[in-house]
This record gives sequence, C-alpha cells and structure tokens, in this order.
Amino acid sequence: MDIKLLPANSTCLVDANILLYHIAGTSTDSKGFLQRVASEEVQAYLTTIIIAEVLHRQMLIEAAIKGLVTPGKTLNKLKANPAVISTLTDYIAEVEKLLQLPFVISEVTAADIAESHKLRRTHGLFVNDSINLACAHRLNIADIITHDRDFNRVSTISVWEPGDV
Repeated sequence: MDIKLLPANSTCLVDANILLYHIAGTSTDSKGFLQRVASEEVQAYLTTIIIAEVLHRQMLIEAAIKGLVTPGKTLNKLKANPAVISTLTDYIAEVEKLLQLPFVISEVTAADIAESHKLRRTHGLFVNDSINLACAHRLNIADIITHDRDFNRVSTISVWEPGDV
C-alpha cells in the first residue's frame, strides 16, 4: 500500500530502508513519512536491530563516498583496514539526527529471537526481518513501513511502501 495513505494515528514499525532512503535523499515519500513522525501524526517504532542496520550501512557508504576504500567489497576492505573505521563519524551524526524524531525504540528480547525462528520457517524471512517482525508482533503493531517486499508474504501485517523508489 502507498505510504502516503497510512492513516493518521497509526502505530507502525519503520524498516531500515526507509531511514536510508531519507538520509540519501532518494525518496520524497520517505521524507514525507518522517515529517509525519516528527509532527506525531503517526507513532513510529524502531528496533535496536533497525538502528544497527542503518548505522552499519551508513558507515560503509561514508567510507566509499570519502574514497577511504575503493568501490566493491567495502565491508571486506574495512575489515582489512580497521584504522579507517575510527576515522568515520558522519554516519553517526546522520543517525543521531534521525533519532531525535519521536520514535519509540524497542529493545530486542530473547523471546523475540525465539519467535523469529518460527517466523523465518513460516514466511521465509531473513534473520533481521524475522526478529523485527517478532518485535512488531510483541508490540501489537500491524503496520510496517518498508520497501522490502518480503514482508508481503506475512498476512498478519499491512505493508506500506514508498512509491518513488
């Protein structure tokens, strides 16, 4: 469903890709959604896993954009040269700025991890997606904001997507 049609006062889980599109400036729909979060028109949740995913991806992007590693296999190149990692800071500021929005941050529990195994078997989700879905279930959240079509296989949630990516 179109992210712009998410009803006001909805409670939703926001996937990492929405935050990444906003940071990159590649989705006005994602930016508009986050403006709705900022104005508290919708109640938006993040899990600690989602925050970690955004930090990780933004770290890799920063290293590549700054030319500190050559394109391709950025992760492996950073692992081979950990001194470069300590020079990266822009990604932290970008994510901290996003976290100033009124997100509700949910920590992942051991019960979420246990539930995620069943969700992976049932819906064929990857690990982080299944953990995030388990958190959404625990929190009684039935709406997810994402551009990950894998969630369309899950009948217990409604998937809201940006239409411009």
